[in-house]
Amino acid sequence: MPNKPTTQEQLAAENADLRARLGEAEETLRAIRSGGVDALIIPGVGGEQVFTLKGADQSYRILIEDMSEGALTMSAEGVILYANRRFAEMLKMPLEKVIGATIHPWIEPDSQRILQSLLSKGAGEKRREQLDLTASDGMRVPVYLSVSNLLIDEMPDSYCLVATDLTEQNRREEVIIASEKLTRELLAAAKQSYRELLSVIEDQKQAEESLRNSKKEWEATFDSISDPLFIHDKEMRLVKMNRAYLSASGEAKFKDVIGKRYYEVFPKLDGPFKMCQMAREMQEEEEEEEEEEEEEELYYINKVYKVRFYPIKDENGSLLYSIHILEDTTEAKKAEERIKEEMEVTTHLLMIAEATAHTTDIDKLMEQVTRCTCKILKCDISLSYLWDKESEVFQSSQAYGLSHEMIPVFRTEPIDKNMEFVNRAVVISPLRGEIPWLPDISTLAAIPLIGKTGPLGLVIGIYKVPTEITERDKKIMVGISQQVSVALEQARFYKESVDKTLELSHKIETIKVMSQIDRSILSTLKADELLETVTRLLSKVIPCERATVSLVDRDRDGVIYKAGFGTAVVQKGAFVSFADTSARMVVETGRTECVNNLAEMVPLLPLEKRLLDEGFLSHIRVPITIKGDVAGILTVGAKRVAAFTKENLSTLEYLCSQIGVALENARLIADLEELFLSVVKSLSSAIDAKSPWTAGHSERVTKYALDIAKQMGLPEKELKDLELAGLLHDAGKIGTYEYILDKPDKLTPEELVIMRLHPVKGAEILAPIKQLKDIIPGVKYHHEFYDGTGYPDGLKGEAIPFHARILTVADTVDAMGADRPYRKGRAMDVIIAELKRCSGMQFDPKVVEAFLKLLYPPSLDGRGLGGG
Repeated sequence: MPNKPTTQEQLAAENADLRARLGEAEETLRAIRSGGVDALIIPGVGGEQVFTLKGADQSYRILIEDMSEGALTMSAEGVILYANRRFAEMLKMPLEKVIGATIHPWIEPDSQRILQSLLSKGAGEKRREQLDLTASDGMRVPVYLSVSNLLIDEMPDSYCLVATDLTEQNRREEVIIASEKLTRELLAAAKQSYRELLSVIEDQKQAEESLRNSKKEWEATFDSISDPLFIHDKEMRLVKMNRAYLSASGEAKFKDVIGKRYYEVFPKLDGPFKMCQMAREMQEEEEEEEEEEEEEELYYINKVYKVRFYPIKDENGSLLYSIHILEDTTEAKKAEERIKEEMEVTTHLLMIAEATAHTTDIDKLMEQVTRCTCKILKCDISLSYLWDKESEVFQSSQAYGLSHEMIPVFRTEPIDKNMEFVNRAVVISPLRGEIPWLPDISTLAAIPLIGKTGPLGLVIGIYKVPTEITERDKKIMVGISQQVSVALEQARFYKESVDKTLELSHKIETIKVMSQIDRSILSTLKADELLETVTRLLSKVIPCERATVSLVDRDRDGVIYKAGFGTAVVQKGAFVSFADTSARMVVETGRTECVNNLAEMVPLLPLEKRLLDEGFLSHIRVPITIKGDVAGILTVGAKRVAAFTKENLSTLEYLCSQIGVALENARLIADLEELFLSVVKSLSSAIDAKSPWTAGHSERVTKYALDIAKQMGLPEKELKDLELAGLLHDAGKIGTYEYILDKPDKLTPEELVIMRLHPVKGAEILAPIKQLKDIIPGVKYHHEFYDGTGYPDGLKGEAIPFHARILTVADTVDAMGADRPYRKGRAMDVIIAELKRCSGMQFDPKVVEAFLKLLYPPSLDGRGLGGG
């Protein structure tokens, strides 16, 4: 392959030469077609025979191979019939894989349309366009593509294509464009640099002139600064200073101080400023920051200066000189101290005002006043006292600045009201033993606190060294006295009102609870229930952890714990002998026992010792009397010493009197109930005694009925009614003839009618007695059957009163088991069989089931001991 041309002109000349040679080749082909030249037959594409001249073919191939451009022949379908190596190099493919392949895969999609346009144009039109090929590695190859038709009959619509690679040309054009752009930019930059150089030269001239003027101005300004200003070198030696510095140093001429170390001239110090020392150290440790200013107080001339520091360094950052300006801040410092002092006083006055306006807690108020007074008066110790009306002395309240060792003494040493400083603001110096327990003090400033009705308190400021109290300080003391006095008086009024409110609230709550206790006493006649209720309510009015009631058992010489809470020493119902407790004295004397501390009680009996072990320290025992005799003891206990007040004792004594009355009433009612029941039992026995066959019948029926009712869970009131109904269920038999009751034969229909009247007669007999109205339904209907076939009214099922249904079963069980004139009593298994047979007809099934459970209680495995 010939070397590639290196210039665009050479490429153009060579391309023109190649086009000329292609033209000659086309002429040769036309000659072959006309038959004027010998031809040679060779195999063609697709099995066709292509005729060409052997010599021309060799020339054509040599010509194609020598081209620097890619050349190929192609059929109308795009099949490459022949190509040179340059075209194969463009595609980066072996030549043998290119020939016979289709060209379209190597044409970029965007260039397919351009190729089709070139192939479709006529022979006379322009046949050259730029398009892109795709190499085997995917790279895009830009080319100029020239297309010519082959004028061979045997190869109609075939084409000759020449592809000129534009890659290198494009790269060269880009280089040329970039070079031209860079040249233009360099030229522009050179022109700009030239203009700037001219400007710099001009500016330099102006700067030199300005520098000369600035030097004159700086020297004039340097010397006109009113604050001392000086410059020193690295050795702290003076290099230059202004007149103010020379004047402050006391020297007359500059030459007398130049070259001396500045801290030996002014200000006179033991060494250089700290900032100068740091600047010197920073030469070795550059990461540290410079200090820009510091303050120096010169005691020998009683002045304060603020020193500013400005370092001057060379281009390498090394320190050459230091400039210092000394600003006299003495007056400003004094003014600042005065302002700070006023601000502190004002702040603490405002704190006192805030406390007096919003604090109702006297201790917190006096704590704030004591602390703020110490700050305002600048004293060493501040003490406050409050006036005690009962003892008529000033009792200690709060202390500030007092050592811990002296606090106990302060707490126990009041101030007498006859001291001269307790009624007016006064300053005492020197002291003459006004506060004897505080030695080594010199000055005392007293601020009395006085209300409308007399003294309220006292605030004292104490100084350990002689101190002058100014008129301004005295005015502040008077202001504090007035403000705190008003607040203290209001706080006392508020505390008194709160105490009265709490006392009233407690009394109201006590009245409410006492009223509730009274209602409870009146609402029940059961002693145990009454006592339990009273002890529970008692804790609402008396602060206690234990409240108990014990009843006296004189026969056994002791007490029985009946009701209460708070202790596990004795269980309810347990007996405690008088030998084991000091409660004996309460029972024997009828006096209340008050113990403030069980731990100090000697001797300590077993019960009290166990209470002490349980944590109880104090208690009150009040006797409960009935008709002059001590019947019980009410006790309240607490786990703290002296826990109870005289108001608590009054409340307990009142409660014990109420409990005594209630217990007496309960006893009387119990006696009446017992008497009434005895009368009923006597009447029942009289009824049963009419016939020897019915003796004891009513009592046995009552027992069966009560057992059934308890099994079914009836309440106490219904059990009592059922007991009376059982005893009187046959009251109507009083009017029944004895011969009918004792007849050994079967009753006649007429006699049966008379016999069946006894339930109604019984109800009529009991009706006038209002206390027995609740038992009449049970008496009247105890012969009704569950299926409605009974008498007197034929009631059925749930319409039969429940007590009557129970009495029916109880009455039948006893009747079947007892001997009668006309038959012998039956065995229990026969009675049970009869109950089961008649369950749901004569008897309520639930009542029968309850009775059977009495006979056959369930075993552990859930089955009865007997058969069903």
